Amino acid sequence: MTHTLDIPPPPFVGHRDPLDGPKYVMLSENNSVAGGPQHPPLRPPPYRRSLHAYLSQRRSTKTGNCCRSCLCCFCCFLLVFIVLVAALLLYLRFTFDPQVPSYKVEHFDVEAFNIQPSNSIVSMKFAITVRAVNPNKKIGIRYREGSSVLIGYKGARLGSGRLPIFYQRPRNTTKMVVAIKGRSKVGAARQSALFGNQQAGDVPLHVSVKAPLGLAVGQTELVKVKVHIDCTLVVDSLAPGKKVTIKSTDYNVDVKL
Repeated sequence: MTHTLDIPPPPFVGHRDPLDGPKYVMLSENNSVAGGPQHPPLRPPPYRRSLHAYLSQRRSTKTGNCCRSCLCCFCCFLLVFIVLVAALLLYLRFTFDPQVPSYKVEHFDVEAFNIQPSNSIVSMKFAITVRAVNPNKKIGIRYREGSSVLIGYKGARLGSGRLPIFYQRPRNTTKMVVAIKGRSKVGAARQSALFGNQQAGDVPLHVSVKAPLGLAVGQTELVKVKVHIDCTLVVDSLAPGKKVTIKSTDYNVDVKL
């Protein structure tokens, strides 16, 4: 009796014939295997920003926030400063009742005055006595360094000087002597007009004073102000050694913080 053994064929080793069939699967329109179970369609991955763009946006946001914060702090500081200054001025106004000092030219002495007709150059030296009145009851006035006194004739500058540096007590009257000297060219037209004014006994002069002042209560200086004084005066003569008569004066005093 003969037995037949069914031996399975050995596994394939080596090259497979391409005609044996495709090694891929077909997908349908809904991305499922043809003839197999149905699946939901595939979607593309969500958009992702790059790290560089993300960090750049964060830095830009931080910079904008920092600028806005600085601007807000500055505005708050400015507002507080304005409120404090306004409160201080109101306190001074109603507590101390500050008043503008008054000034008057009392004496005008001509120590030297010479005109050279050949070149219209004027050399002069004046001594002007000014009476300064402080009408305030509690506020003293400090005349600080940096003042200027200019004297001119018909727009031409003749000489200059400075106010003395001193402290004027409340309700005080002080007389100060201001020395003014200079050398300048006035021109032929002004020279002729000046000779005519001298003969007529009416010489118009313009005096401009700018002075930084400190308003103080006791030894404490509260605020600094600037005083500008414009004075137009008419004298009878500029002859040296002669008593000069002040015929008229006009004053304009302006005080600024």
